[in-house]
Amino acid sequence: MEYMASWRVLTESVMTTKRTSWEINKAVIFALLMREMRTRFGTYRLGYIWALLEPAMHIAVFALMFGYIMQRTMPGIDYTVFLVTGIIPWLLFNSILSRGMSAVSANNGLFGYRQVKPMDAFITRAILEWLIYCSTYVIFLCLAAWAGLGVEIEDPLGVVAALFLLFLFSCGLALTLCVVITQFPEIQKFLPVVLRPLYFMSGIFFTLEMVPHEYRGYLLWNPILHANELSRVAMFKTFETAGANWEYLIYCAILTLTFGMMLYRQNSIKLVRT
Repeated sequence: MEYMASWRVLTESVMTTKRTSWEINKAVIFALLMREMRTRFGTYRLGYIWALLEPAMHIAVFALMFGYIMQRTMPGIDYTVFLVTGIIPWLLFNSILSRGMSAVSANNGLFGYRQVKPMDAFITRAILEWLIYCSTYVIFLCLAAWAGLGVEIEDPLGVVAALFLLFLFSCGLALTLCVVITQFPEIQKFLPVVLRPLYFMSGIFFTLEMVPHEYRGYLLWNPILHANELSRVAMFKTFETAGANWEYLIYCAILTLTFGMMLYRQNSIKLVRT
């Protein structure tokens, strides 16, 4: 009720004030962003700390499993930092996918206001996940540097570019699924079956050089693997990739996002009605 009341105040102010469509979109997205943040974190005691605890638990478990028990090492790279550069990008992808494809169903009560479009809800969730996991990425790297784990970023712009292309690819895939699931809800049940093996095939715990040559071609179809490899090339001075390239990641990001936007454009009215 509190959210709906505040939302009515916002929409009434938008309607009574002459604004351009761009200004209205900014106001709507900002209001949705505040609503998403309060809905997601405001009901938990740990609040925003949970955004750090989730990747911290992933990193701690696999650092203990691979780094301590199995004694896995990376030449010139601390294995914990190596895990940070793989796990957090995966969580960014997974979170955008899961929350983006449910953006319409979670906000369908707001589409009665003509200023609010399904795309606004989707963009809001994508922006929030980007802010959360980019901040988490920076915080964990700072903590690793403070702990003396040898964090030296060779090419900061390369790291940002790889993560941003992964973000665009994730948004395109999430937008496509968001539209498709409204027509075929059964697909949502099979998605975890696909994501589980993908988690272990995205270069989070290994590099392409560790994979036998005859199997690399199959793994290189995965854009997430390219993003992880390329971000590590930009991150670590001693890291070299065995096949990942920028062209493939760029093409996947552009094509997936374009297809998702085209699909949304054709089904935007159906999404509001649904």
